[in-house]
Formats: sequence, C-alpha cells, structure tokens
Amino acid sequence: MQEPSGAPGDPDGERPPGGRAATDTGPRGGLWWAAWLVPGYAISYGLVLAVLSDSLFWIAIPGMVGLATVVLLALHVLLEGPFRGAVPYATDGTDRRGPVKHHYKVLIGRYLVLVVAGVSMVAVPLAVDVRYLYPFVGTGGVALLLGTRFWLPQIACLRKCARVLKVYDFEFRTPVKKSNLRGNGVRSLTLGDGDSPRMSAREPLFSDRWPRGIENGVWFAGDDPFGGVILVPDTGELMCMQPENWAAQDKARRQAAHKRREKARQAGLARKSI
Repeated sequence: MQEPSGAPGDPDGERPPGGRAATDTGPRGGLWWAAWLVPGYAISYGLVLAVLSDSLFWIAIPGMVGLATVVLLALHVLLEGPFRGAVPYATDGTDRRGPVKHHYKVLIGRYLVLVVAGVSMVAVPLAVDVRYLYPFVGTGGVALLLGTRFWLPQIACLRKCARVLKVYDFEFRTPVKKSNLRGNGVRSLTLGDGDSPRMSAREPLFSDRWPRGIENGVWFAGDDPFGGVILVPDTGELMCMQPENWAAQDKARRQAAHKRREKARQAGLARKSI
C-alpha cells in the first residue's frame, strides 16, 4: 500500500487543522432558487388550470411542462448539494463514525422534507375535493416517485463509505489533483504526487461542485489499487472512490498480500462498484 504523501507527523507534509469548518454553499442558495421556482410553479400551475376550459385547454400543455421542470429543479435543490453550515464532527481524520452519522442525518432529513411536502400535496386536495387543487396531486406524486429514485443511490453511496470506514483508518494525502466533474456527484481525481492511480469518486450528497480546499489534501481510508473513502478537511464531506481504470490495477491487486486483499473484501472494494 502506498505511503501517504503527507502523513501525520511528516515534517514535509502540511497537516490540516482539525476544526469543524463551514461549507461554502455558493452564490445560488435556497433563497435564490425559491425566488425563481415559486413564481415558475405559480405560472405553470395557472396554465395547467386551462385544462378545465372548453376552448383554451391546449394552454395546459406548456403548463405541464413547466410544472415538471420546476419539480425536477426543486428536487435537485432539496436532495443534492453540499452541507449548509458547520459540521458537528472533527474533520482531522480522528473520527470515522461522525462523518457517516451526519451524512445519514442530512440525507434522511432532506428526504423527510420531501415526503411531508409530497404527501401533503397529494392528501389535502383529495381531502377537500376542490378540482382547482388537483394539479397539486400530480406534482406531489411525481415529486415523491422521482425524489425516492434520486435519493436511494445517495444512501447506497453512503453505505459504501460506511463499510470502508469500518475497516480502514484515515491517513493524510496531499495534494489532490482535480481532473473533471460530472453529474450525480461523480468526479475524477488523483491523490498525492506518487503513483496513486486516477480515481473515480462519488459524493453521497451528489454535489455539483468541488468541495472547498480539496486541492490542499484529504484524509484517505483505503488501499490505492482497490479504492477507499476520502474526507475533505475543510468541509467534512465524504467521497467513496475506486481506480477509474479498474483493469489497469489488476496486477497490483493480485500481487497484494492476503491481508490487504481480505481487508478490501471486507470493505466491499474487491470488485468495481463506482
């Protein structure tokens, strides 16, 4: 297993502070999105009501498209994105359970907000039986179905992180070379200046941006040819990762000692899953 390029106690490696940093939420926060989504929903909703008209029912078509667009954007804002505020655990590599517990808390909390909103949008119009409110039933039902579809992969990704952190301890690696950023929290990066392979990493929060300060180094738990988990010191975000070119590391995995292969198996890293 490759030695960390900036391990704790290494005078040449810069060890990050162990504080509880706040995350940069970027210029487009919740209020920014609300300022666009609420009017967009209201306008689209009004157009959909044209379906009740005998002559202007065709206007409902762009209204339906608008409602679908607003629902998709609202789900993106609610379920995906970095932490908002400080994290309640140490980000200096000494705590392996805290990051997992907090990620679960955030993801489950976001999903509960979705469930409450979606169920209310479905139940209230049906209870009062007012036909002008029936479009809420459709949007609420779609939000519940799509939201669950988007949320389950996030939980699956976090479970992978949790499994790895039950087996491996953290070690500090610096620098981090950022390669590219794709959708659903997927990105490519390389740890350190050594021979660590380029990794395909996925963030359970499915953020569409790089965590602040990640280029300065991360805490890595795992084994390079198999993969592992990183913890970003500045923001506290987790990512599970494996070699991007899995086949290129076959020889390194075969030549690894039995103990290393067994640890990788216990951590769920023996097969490509990211």
